[in-house]
Amino acid sequence: MLTPEEILGARILIVDDEPDIVEVLTFRLAAEGYVNIRGTSEPKEAVAIYRDFRPDLVFCDLRMPGMDGYQVMDALSAEEATGYLPVLVMTAAGDRDSRLKAFGHGAKDFITKPLVDFEEVAVRMRNLLQVRLLYNRLAETNTGLRHVTKRLEAVLDATGDAIAMYDNEERLVFANQPYHDVFDMGDFLDEPRTAQDVRAYIRDRFQEAEMFAASDEAIFSDPTSALEDVVELRGPGRRLFYRVKAPVKEGAEVLGQLVLYRDASKDAEIEEAKAEVLRLRSVLEEEPGFESIIGRSTAMREMFVLMTQAQDSDIAVLVHGESGTGKELVARAVHYQSKRSKGPFVAVNAAAIPDMLIESELFGHERGAFTGATDKRAGRFEQAHGGTIFLDEIGEMDIQLQTKLLRVLQEREISRVGGTASIPVDVRVIVATNHDLEAAVSAGSFREDLFYRVAAFPVRVPPLRDRRDDIPLLVDHFLTKFTENGDRPARSVSPGALQRLVDHDWPGNVRELENAIQRAVLLEQSAVVQAGSLPAALLSERPRLVPEAMVATGGPEDIIPLDELERRGIMAALEATGSNVTQTSHALGINRATLYRKLKRYGIAEDS
Repeated sequence: MLTPEEILGARILIVDDEPDIVEVLTFRLAAEGYVNIRGTSEPKEAVAIYRDFRPDLVFCDLRMPGMDGYQVMDALSAEEATGYLPVLVMTAAGDRDSRLKAFGHGAKDFITKPLVDFEEVAVRMRNLLQVRLLYNRLAETNTGLRHVTKRLEAVLDATGDAIAMYDNEERLVFANQPYHDVFDMGDFLDEPRTAQDVRAYIRDRFQEAEMFAASDEAIFSDPTSALEDVVELRGPGRRLFYRVKAPVKEGAEVLGQLVLYRDASKDAEIEEAKAEVLRLRSVLEEEPGFESIIGRSTAMREMFVLMTQAQDSDIAVLVHGESGTGKELVARAVHYQSKRSKGPFVAVNAAAIPDMLIESELFGHERGAFTGATDKRAGRFEQAHGGTIFLDEIGEMDIQLQTKLLRVLQEREISRVGGTASIPVDVRVIVATNHDLEAAVSAGSFREDLFYRVAAFPVRVPPLRDRRDDIPLLVDHFLTKFTENGDRPARSVSPGALQRLVDHDWPGNVRELENAIQRAVLLEQSAVVQAGSLPAALLSERPRLVPEAMVATGGPEDIIPLDELERRGIMAALEATGSNVTQTSHALGINRATLYRKLKRYGIAEDS
């Protein structure tokens, strides 16, 4: 068996015209323990690197200027000595034709950009590497051929995919154990069999036997072609299989055909489970009310009035405000105080989903609607039936999708991608944006009719700089949150640090304040958070020093002498800066030497 050290020592080449992809993938592979990694963002350099590096596995993008992924794979195949070079194709294109063409040029598997599920990528890569490294052993020695072949068969058995290989005469030359198990081969393969024999034997095990027989015969009609489809087996439990046929080549010579069946039933179950988890989470999740939103300022009280007016109606609500103000928290509170509170709350960030997937994400898709759509899938609108759908960052939505969304809001029904049936949906719509939608309408990037539909009841979430009175409340809340496990000493904030927090304009709003408090709690070594533990942006600003103790409010007898005013001013500045002499001198507009003389004059110890 191959050791983990052998696999982690494999040589890996990354070819992608985007340097960021090369850098990120190199970093992730190194984090997994791989030590021999080379990358290039110039596809024309791939062959030269290959000759010098002799990689065991290649990550290759498809769409690259100058020399595309198909040309790169052809060039590398011509250089490969063992006849087996695993190529993991990276592509954002999910169309069937691109995949089939890539199979014909030597691709062994596909991963979709951006690389979201790296754990899945790592598993696929290890499987391919095990086969490749066994090929390497075979190429290095002419002895032990049968032994290596057995190991190769063991690797193919361990993949879990049902794999069969046919020669150019369509004779079955290999079938792994999962293939025997899936099709209940028994003793049938003890004798030599052709593709026609196998097709006749397993034909009636498929849900649509005649269609299977015709399609299976067709996949052998062109030895150089690569094909993929989805088939369904009979039985008490529904089993869908993703079927792939690809030519096996040595250089330009076709040696035979590989047919693979991958169980896609689990994928369908996972999608159904995701929908159920989403439903249960919305039921079991703590139902936040208005009390979960911290704020007593005038601006917040005005917002609460609007939220109360909106809660008992199904009117569409537009929650608008700057980034980090807590728009989703407002949307959740409106939902959980409404008559739909027992229904699901489904949040969708329109800016976080690629344009090619957003329609399927919102409205669902039917089986076979596109490559990889092995089963029908309910979209977010269906999942939100009886409850509320929250569309965050709606200003980022593509103009064509806006048209479809408008129709859904008007007709109260959706059509899945690849389907023709209309599915009624009963949902309340709340949207959010940090953009000026009226300006977007004027610029032509947002539909005017959709704007009037979603902006029927606008609720503005005020920025933190307009509600400074709430900052002490928020600071206390976050301080409790980040110290509740008891492993940090900080339990309060010094007056100087609090003044810095109140004076800051908070361009990142509540999210920025939360991050600042979390950082301060981690840095602070005492029970009181000092100004020095706050982010540098807050410390670089001059504090606003107007201590109440410096203001005379009585008669002539209460007038404070100038020396005493100066002493109090210095003490206030020291407190505001956490006793940082440099910042204090800067805030007072004097140099450090002058400040030291005044400290000595007024008997203020430097460490006080």
